Amino acid sequence: MALPLIPIIMAVAALGSGIAQGISSVKNAKNEANSVREQAVEQIKERSRQAKKLMQQQKTSFLKSGIYFDSGSPLAVINETYDYMQEDVNAIAKDSNTKIKNLYRQGKTAFFNSAMEGVANAALSYFMGGGSGLISKAGTAISNSNAGTNISNWYNSARGWTRGGFGSLPTNNSLPSGSTSKIV
Repeated sequence: MALPLIPIIMAVAALGSGIAQGISSVKNAKNEANSVREQAVEQIKERSRQAKKLMQQQKTSFLKSGIYFDSGSPLAVINETYDYMQEDVNAIAKDSNTKIKNLYRQGKTAFFNSAMEGVANAALSYFMGGGSGLISKAGTAISNSNAGTNISNWYNSARGWTRGGFGSLPTNNSLPSGSTSKIV
């Protein structure tokens, strides 16, 4: 039996397209994550620079007024400025890490969605290209077996396809018990 080449080629092309889209999504997510990381590093550097500048201004201001840094409120003010800077830096880092994790997760999700879409398109391309010979033979073998017949009967009864049809009338045997009406 010869394999149909055109449906197989179409299926492989559809699968390859889905995988390529997924890889592209992952690369885009990595690029965005890198830019978020670089932006966070720049924000942290800027915030640190601002805090250092403020602490220098505070020191200069205290020294001009004749207050020394042995202990007490001048040191507490500078330490508080430093603590606020550390809180800001930690918040920036945490926010950027969350964004990066979300971008990686989105990239992975897009990859798997594209891959599954590629598989579905590959199957559709295979069948549309006339490559259903192998599958239809397998389907015929299953439907002609006892299991296939049982599944078909269950499905038809679940859908109500085995219970009469349009214009069918119930017989006396199908009336509920205790019913007094008779069918003429």
